[in-house]
Amino acid sequence: MAQNRGCMKYRVYEIARIAGVTSEEVIEQLRASGEFVRSSATGVEEIVARRMLELYGASITEPNAKPSTETAPVAHTPPTIYTWQANPVTEPRNNEVLSRIASLEALFPIAAEHRKMLKALGSQFVYAKTFKAPDGKQLGLALARFSGAIESAFGITREVMFFYTPYRDLQIRTFTWAKEELLALSRDATPDLVLFHALDDRLTIKLEDWSRLAFTAIPLDAKLNPDPISLVRLIRDHVYARDLFYETTPVRGDRFFGRKTILQELRDDVTKQRVSGLFGLRKSGKTSILLQLSELIESDTSVPVFVDLEVLPSPPNDPTLPLIAELATRLRAELGKRGIRSRELEPLELAPSIPAFKTALQKMLARLDKTGVKVTLMLDEIEFLTPGDQVDTAEGEFSGVAQVLGILRSMVQSTENFTFILSGLTNDILENGRLYGRPNPLFSWAKARYIGPFERVEAGELATAVGSRMGIEIEPSALEALYDASGGHAYLYRNLASAVVGDLPVDTYRRVMRNSDVLHRLIPWKRSIAGNLDEILGHLGRYYPTENVLLEILMESPDEFHSVAAFEDKAIHHLISLGLIHEVAGHFSPSTLLELK
Repeated sequence: MAQNRGCMKYRVYEIARIAGVTSEEVIEQLRASGEFVRSSATGVEEIVARRMLELYGASITEPNAKPSTETAPVAHTPPTIYTWQANPVTEPRNNEVLSRIASLEALFPIAAEHRKMLKALGSQFVYAKTFKAPDGKQLGLALARFSGAIESAFGITREVMFFYTPYRDLQIRTFTWAKEELLALSRDATPDLVLFHALDDRLTIKLEDWSRLAFTAIPLDAKLNPDPISLVRLIRDHVYARDLFYETTPVRGDRFFGRKTILQELRDDVTKQRVSGLFGLRKSGKTSILLQLSELIESDTSVPVFVDLEVLPSPPNDPTLPLIAELATRLRAELGKRGIRSRELEPLELAPSIPAFKTALQKMLARLDKTGVKVTLMLDEIEFLTPGDQVDTAEGEFSGVAQVLGILRSMVQSTENFTFILSGLTNDILENGRLYGRPNPLFSWAKARYIGPFERVEAGELATAVGSRMGIEIEPSALEALYDASGGHAYLYRNLASAVVGDLPVDTYRRVMRNSDVLHRLIPWKRSIAGNLDEILGHLGRYYPTENVLLEILMESPDEFHSVAAFEDKAIHHLISLGLIHEVAGHFSPSTLLELK
C-alpha cells in the first residue's frame, strides 16, 4: 500500500491479490469505471479499491478473499540425518570406479572420511581420479552425487567436484588448476561449485577471497566435524551466502537466461550472413545477448569478435581512426587466441587509415577463407558513433565513420566468411538515409531487432532457476509481485529479486520467497534504484530527444499525448519497441519503468 498526501492508496496488483484475480482483470474494470490506470503498479484511492473488491466479493480486510496460492510460513524442525537420506544414490559397483576411488583415498585418507559422511547422507562418490600438477605434486578429485533431498534443498542438479591438494600454503594457481580440471572433465559436473581440501590453516580465508559468484569454493577443512550433518550445514552456509541475482556486468553461459527467440534469430542471421542491429535501453541485456551469442557460434572455424565502442573519443574529436585501430586490435586479439595469424592488420594499430583498413581486411579475409575460418564482428554501444546530441549525424564532418561502415558492408557482400552485428540504444544508424554527409551504407539494409522487457513467463523461469541454485523456493505470488514491480526490465527484475534475497533467513534448511517478502522490500528498493533510473532514462533523452519529449507529455497529460502521437509514428514505434509504452486498442499507457521514476 502507498501513502499519498495523507490518503491510503492501493496498487492494482494488491487489489488483484486480495480479490484472487489477475492484475489485467482489475485494470479492465477500473478503466471501464472511468479510472485512469497506467499499469499494475498504479495506485488508486481506498474508496475505489473497496468498490473494486466488492465486485469480487472481497474487501480490504480480506474476510471473503479467495484462497491465495501463497502458503503461510511454517516453523520447521531441523532436518535429521534420515531426512537427508531421502532418494539416496546407489553405491557404485563398477570395479574401475571403485579402484579409482581407492587410489584417491590412499593418497588422501581424508577423502575416505568424506565418502563415509556422504554415504550416511544417502550420497556417493561416483567418479575419482588422481593426477600430477605442473609442480610435480599429486592432486586428486572426486565427483559426488548427492541424495535427492540434498539436491532439492540446495538447487543442485549435477555431480559436484571434491578437490584434494597436499599443500600447507595454498596458492591461487592451485585454485586455478581446480577450475581448469572442472572444465576439462568429460562428465557434466556443477560448473560453479566445488568443495576444496588443503592442509592450509588459512584455507577458509583464502577461498573466500578467491571465490566469485561465478565460482564458489567451499573449504573442506581438516578439522571439519565428522558428523554428516556438519557437511550439510557447510554446504548450506555457502550456497545460501550467494546472491546469484546480483549482477553488475554482462552474463553468459550458465548465468544467462531467456531471450531464446532473439538469440535464435541472431544466430540465423550470422549463419546466413545477414547483418542485423540489436537495440534496447541501457541495462536491458544487449551485451549479455551478444556474449551469449558468441558462445553459441564460437568454434575452431567461427571467430566472434566483440568490440565496445564506448572507448572511442567524443566530438569534437573524429572517432574514425581510433575506430579502425580498435577494430584491428580486437580482431588480432581474438584471432591470436586461436593461433590464427593476422599480420595484415598489424600496421593499423599504430598507423590507421581508411584505404589501408580496406586493403588489410580484404587480404586477411581472403586468406582465412582458404582455411574455412569465418569472422563475426559485434559492434556494441553503436550510439557512440552517432551522438545526435553533440553532432549533426546526417551532415556532420565525420564522413570517415560512414566510409568504415561502407567497407564492412562491402566485405559482407564480397566474401562468404564475414558478417557483423550492431548493438546499442538508438537505431539512427539504420533508419537515416544520410550519415555524416554521405549516403548511409546501412540505410534499409540491416535488420533492426529490439529487446524489450522479459515476458512474464520468461522472467518467472529466470527467477525460479536462479533461486533454486541458492536453495530458494519462489512462490507464484512472489513471482507475480517481482514482475509487476519491475515491469520485467532485465536489470530491475534481477535487482529487486536480489534485494528480497538479502532479507531471507540463512539459518534454516528451507528458504521460501513469498509475496509479502517482495512487498516488504518495495519502498526501500525504489529509493535504491533512483540513480539507475536516472541513468537509463537520461541516456534515452540524449539519443532519442523527440521520444523523450513524448514521454514527458504522456506522464503529464495523457489526453494531449494521444493527439500528438498521431503525427509521430516513428517515435511511437521506437517507444513501443523499447518497452517504454504500451498500446491496447489505440490507448497508450506508460510502462512500469516510467511509473517508478
